[in-house]
Amino acid sequence: MPRSLSPTFLAQIPSTGASSPAFFVVLNFLNETLYVWGGIGSITPTGPAYSLLSTFPYGQTWTGLLWLGKLSAIPQTTKVQAQSVTLALSGIPSGLVNEAIGQVRITGTATVFLAFLDSSGLVIPDPIQLFSGSLDVPTLDDSGSTSTISITAENPLLTLNEAPNRQFDDMDQQIYWPGDLGLSFVSTLGNLALFWPSPLANASVFAVDMLMSPNGADIAVGGTVTISTTINYSDTSYYTLPSGSGSGAAWLGGISSSNPKIATVDGSGVVTGVSPGICLIIARSVYPFHGSAPSAERRVACTVIVHS
Repeated sequence: MPRSLSPTFLAQIPSTGASSPAFFVVLNFLNETLYVWGGIGSITPTGPAYSLLSTFPYGQTWTGLLWLGKLSAIPQTTKVQAQSVTLALSGIPSGLVNEAIGQVRITGTATVFLAFLDSSGLVIPDPIQLFSGSLDVPTLDDSGSTSTISITAENPLLTLNEAPNRQFDDMDQQIYWPGDLGLSFVSTLGNLALFWPSPLANASVFAVDMLMSPNGADIAVGGTVTISTTINYSDTSYYTLPSGSGSGAAWLGGISSSNPKIATVDGSGVVTGVSPGICLIIARSVYPFHGSAPSAERRVACTVIVHS
């Protein structure tokens, strides 16, 4: 899509055809800001600006680069895409290569303006800003006596690909919106049991989850570890096997090994290492969990590593 020129810019272009286009580039480096343009010699547009909205830095002296400077095509698209621009400077003496590279930082910026010069070589107010973006890592083409350095300037839209570094919790929200309670309950969501459809109409207690402890073990051949299985209920009570402890309803289940040649387990939850390897210790329950039939079997497992 062609770029639309502002009415102020169009109004200043002479209809006689005596004007000529020129690019002006502002480069913000680590220790200095460079003002360069694509013509010969130095030029200092004094203004005043034709429009109060103009961003062109009048009063600065711009150094002409002529054929030593090169500006890639400035892409235009109707899509929301980060289009980059490449700036190149040739004829750099080899002794100044390290200094040129050392000045470039990714926090630097590049701004490109399109201007028209009248028949006297003066800038016609107001040059329009074609591009502004952040400087990327430079590349170097060293041919011997002189070098060419190229720098890509990235469109600000590139930041859309970056993580926002927001935590989306209450502490983070208070930094930007003090007093807002929209995220005040986020910290409780991790352990909050939510069900759809909602629990039974009579609010009867149901099993929420089934956990094994420890959830994994590393034992030697001949070594043992005791594994317990706990069911947590909707009223915050629980019941643990094989100890039979807890304030919740007792449940029936079993426990077994996926590979008795590696590890065995008895009815008391005692796991014994038999030979080196990895196997699963599996606990089963037929207690009715929310949303399941009373006879539906639930299983949980933990990994046991047996070493020699």
